[in-house]
Amino acid sequence: MNDRTMNDKIMNDELNDKKGNTRLIPLALAVAILAGLATHPGCSSERDPATLFGPAERVTIVVDAVLYVDRTLPEIIVTRTRAANIAFAEEAAAVNDAEVTVLQGLAEYRYESVGHLGRYLPPPGSPKVRPNTEYRIRVRALDREVSGVTVTPGRISLDEIAIVEETSMEVIRRFEPESTRRNQVVYREGLIEIRFDPLDVEAYQVVVLEGDQDDEGGSPPLEARDGRLLLPWFAIGSSGEHQVEVYALDRNLFDFLRSVEASGQNAFGFGSLAGDTFERPVFNLDGGIGVFGSASVDTFGFVVLPEDRSG
Repeated sequence: MNDRTMNDKIMNDELNDKKGNTRLIPLALAVAILAGLATHPGCSSERDPATLFGPAERVTIVVDAVLYVDRTLPEIIVTRTRAANIAFAEEAAAVNDAEVTVLQGLAEYRYESVGHLGRYLPPPGSPKVRPNTEYRIRVRALDREVSGVTVTPGRISLDEIAIVEETSMEVIRRFEPESTRRNQVVYREGLIEIRFDPLDVEAYQVVVLEGDQDDEGGSPPLEARDGRLLLPWFAIGSSGEHQVEVYALDRNLFDFLRSVEASGQNAFGFGSLAGDTFERPVFNLDGGIGVFGSASVDTFGFVVLPEDRSG
């Protein structure tokens, strides 16, 4: 089964983010996700597509919307599934005449279509996304309605990034949170530990951006109940500038990420959480598939020096 026709790019343009926007699921991880779905042992050419996404003859609406705490309401992508034997085309899959609304309390934010590729933008002057707040989505299209609910995480703030000794875990030195160039570390010198006040969330995700933002990798959902995450060296390039984004995930994003097998192709070297087995992705939407979720994010940067350099 072709990885692009199987789910008509469930994540759509979220996986091809516009320059300057944060990406929860980077393109490299997205490719692994889709490849993992396509090569899942249960997804052979003989398998009925209905067992994964529903009856083959029924069009299913696909929603892609991720809210980020303290940022304005995001662009939303609305597409539809097509038969697995039809070549994927963005224009053919796009739904451009949907009624898309995000609701928060008594407030309703009616989105406007840009007229192509299923892209919808929030109304001008929309407020920033609040932490610890319930948001709902309603999409009406193709004589159907899709709905979902997310409760945004609290704000995440990275309190300390330290280089620790690998065996004793004693701090060798600390990074400067507001600097990148001053935060220099020789490749494989100790371990990089991220410290923060833990939030009441299911899990976190770490995304590593290496210089060119096309060269990146994301982790599976990670637990950090003590507010500490170790950044493994095998997830980091041997030299150069790196930016690290740490996300606190809502339940919807946690369920989606842990239910999709990445086939070990992401930079962190593994996919779903140990022990997780799923026959299909978990979407947490009524009436459709895709993602309506939320996250909060904080970042830091550092420079990795080759092993034969120290300054």
